[in-house]
Amino acid sequence: MLNDKKDDIFLSRWINGELSAEELREFQSHPEYEYYVKIMAGADALDLKDYDVEKELETIKSKRSHKKIKKSGSVIKLWPYVAAAASIAIILGLFLFNSNQSYTANYGEQLAVTLPDGSEMILNAKSEASFNEDNWQENRTVTLEGEAFFKVKKGSKFTVTTKNGEVSVLGTQFNVQSQNTYFEVACFEGKVSVAHNTSKEILTAGKAYRNLGNDAPEAWTFEAQEPSWITKTSSFRSVPIKYVFKELQEQYDLQIDAKGIDQSVIYTGTFPNDNIEVALTTVFSTLGIEYSLTKDGKTVVLEK
Repeated sequence: MLNDKKDDIFLSRWINGELSAEELREFQSHPEYEYYVKIMAGADALDLKDYDVEKELETIKSKRSHKKIKKSGSVIKLWPYVAAAASIAIILGLFLFNSNQSYTANYGEQLAVTLPDGSEMILNAKSEASFNEDNWQENRTVTLEGEAFFKVKKGSKFTVTTKNGEVSVLGTQFNVQSQNTYFEVACFEGKVSVAHNTSKEILTAGKAYRNLGNDAPEAWTFEAQEPSWITKTSSFRSVPIKYVFKELQEQYDLQIDAKGIDQSVIYTGTFPNDNIEVALTTVFSTLGIEYSLTKDGKTVVLEK
């Protein structure tokens, strides 16, 4: 980073437009040039109001008429520059020292992220995750909203926190889904610890845990080597159809008009994440529900 007195003078000359054409070209090739451009853009966007010196002096005189006020315009007029300098410092601090990394998968998207220690995280559609990069070695923690598959390198404790519960491991492969009151964890390799409300479960490879909010927690075993959505197939095991509808919406960027439909009906089955016609037909034919798609292809209307 530019930091000595010469650099400060150089930056001052750049801000004031005093660099020669050669100096400007050299500065623009510097790897940190873009940082300073963004900082100045933020400073330029600040709304620095004019300071009415005469009005403020009259206010002071009226409140403290028994004292002599010496007008010092040069000091007061420094205010906009002090404010600008402080604002630039704040922008610089936010820009350079915010080490929180956030990732969001779009509709129908899978987003693969390599974590600082080489562990892997794959986000399912419309899922969000964040972590602090600076203290990662001491605190391997990911905050998740949605669904993600993790391949964790062995090392210190690795934790996934969600609003429904927490999953902790040392090195393993597992899937976490947390949306609204839906919370599900499946262990594909190694061992994971799942904390949900006041309960705690230990899952080994081939075991899964789920809590749908109001119902009692469920546990079961499976043989798959990875979650089905990794290979573009959404699968469901005895879940209310409202969760199936939500997954359809997130995979295909749809709205489902399900007025009058009992969304507590239980569904077991799958649908592809790369063929909307097959997906809709598969789900709604299984449920015995007629449907139509609006002309813009964005809304599914269900008929009782």
